[in-house]
Amino acid sequence: MKIAICVAARDLVHAGFALSLAKIAKTIDCELLLNLGTVIPQQRNQLIKEALEKQCSHILWLDSDMHLPENTALQLLKHDKEIVAASYSTRMPPYQSVAFTDSNDLSLRLNESTGLHKVWAVGMGCMLVNTKVYEYLDWPWHQYIEHKESQSLMGEDIYFCKNANDAGFDIYIDATLSKNVAHYGTKSFIL
Repeated sequence: MKIAICVAARDLVHAGFALSLAKIAKTIDCELLLNLGTVIPQQRNQLIKEALEKQCSHILWLDSDMHLPENTALQLLKHDKEIVAASYSTRMPPYQSVAFTDSNDLSLRLNESTGLHKVWAVGMGCMLVNTKVYEYLDWPWHQYIEHKESQSLMGEDIYFCKNANDAGFDIYIDATLSKNVAHYGTKSFIL
C-alpha cells in the first residue's frame, strides 16, 4: 500500500501545516505531491493523475491551511473505507462543520463528537480516498459548478462528493479524529 499525500496550494503554506505534514508523512509509506496554483479543481485533477501514474492505492488530501494530528493517515486508514474524512470548522462565522448530512438541505451539518458517521459531502481539507474511486468516476473528478437557484458555486470538493454518492460510494467522517483537526484562518489584532 502506497499513499499519495496530495496538497493543492496557492503560493504559501502555514508553518503549522508544514509541521503537521512532516509528522504525518513519517508514519506511512507515501509519495508527497504538491501542486501550486490558483485553480483548485485543476490542481486536484492533476494531482490525481500523478498519484495514479505512481500506482498509489490511496490519496490523502490535505489542505495547506489545516492543523492535523500525527496519526491522521493511520486513523483514517484503519476504517478501511473507500472515502473517509475528518471534518473541521468553517473559517468565518457562523462557525460550523463542513460535513453535510443531507443533499436537499445544506443547513444540516454533522455535529457528532465521536465515532464514524456517514455523510453526504464534506470539505476535502482532510480526506482519504481509495484510488479505485477515481478509476471508476469520469473525468473531470473536480470542477466548480454554477448552482442557478442559489446563485452560487458548488465547490470542487462538494462536486466530487456528489458524484461519488451518485456512483454508489459512501462517504464517512471520523468524528473522533475531527476533534483534533483545526482550520487556520487570519485575524486582525487591535490594542
